Amino acid sequence: MPYITLRNNETIFYDEYGSGTPVLFIHPPGMGRKVFFYQKSLKKYMRLIIPDLSGHGDSSFINTNEVSVKTYAEEIIMLMDELSLKEVVLYGYSAGGMIAQYICSYYKERVKGLILSGGYPAVLNLSFQFEHKLGMYFAANHRRILTNVLAISHTRNKKLRKTLKIHMDKAHTKAWYSYYNSALCTNLIKNVSSFQMPVLLIYGDKADMINKYVRIYRKLLNNNVRAVFIKGVGHQHVTKKWKQENYFIYQFLNKLKG
Repeated sequence: MPYITLRNNETIFYDEYGSGTPVLFIHPPGMGRKVFFYQKSLKKYMRLIIPDLSGHGDSSFINTNEVSVKTYAEEIIMLMDELSLKEVVLYGYSAGGMIAQYICSYYKERVKGLILSGGYPAVLNLSFQFEHKLGMYFAANHRRILTNVLAISHTRNKKLRKTLKIHMDKAHTKAWYSYYNSALCTNLIKNVSSFQMPVLLIYGDKADMINKYVRIYRKLLNNNVRAVFIKGVGHQHVTKKWKQENYFIYQFLNKLKG
C-alpha cells in the first residue's frame, strides 16, 4: 500500500489501480477509502487514486492539526503534487464532494472534471443540518453505534460490512467530528457558478433530502452539468447500486476523452 509523507510528517496512505485518466476519490467523514471497494473494478478503464484523508483509515493524524474542508483540499493538492498529477477528475462522495468543490473553486486548473455522488454545496435545510450534528454527536460519544449504522446502511454484504467497520474504527475522533462540522459550516454556493469543468451529479432517487440540490447546480451551471438519478436507492448508491454508479463514471470519462 503506497503512501506519501506531508510537510508535517503525516503519512497519507492511498490505493492506486489502473492507468489512463486519473480519477481521485474523496470519502466522507469517518469512512475512509474502503467505502470505494466496488469502484476498484473501474481500473480497467482509468487510473484510480483512492486516499485515506489524514485522521482516517491507515493515514496518520497529529492531534493538534486543524481539520476542515479547506485543509483537506490542500492535502489532496499535496498528494497530487507528490504523484506529479497536474490535472485529475475529482470524485467526491457525500461530504467528500465539499472538498472536491473547494478544490474546483481555488485550484480549478488542477481539475479536468467533477463527479459529485450525493453531493451538495451547502447544508441548507434544518433536517440535513440535524443529520450532520447527529453524526458529530455519535462520532464524539458513541463511535461503535455510528460505525455499525454506517456499515449496515451501505451494504448487505457481511464481509464488506466488517471491512468498513474495521476501517472506520481506525478514524481519529477529532478528525471525524471536525470533518462533519466543517462540512456543516461550509457554503460554496457562490463558488459553483465559476466552475468551468464538466460536472456529473449522481443521486439516489429516494434521497429526497439531498437530491433536491440538483436544482441549485442546474441553475448555477446551466449546460455544463448532467444529473442522473439511480432508481430504488437512497444516499448510499456508491455501494448499494455500484454497477450503475460505475457505469455513469465510465460514461463521464469517455465523454471527457472526446
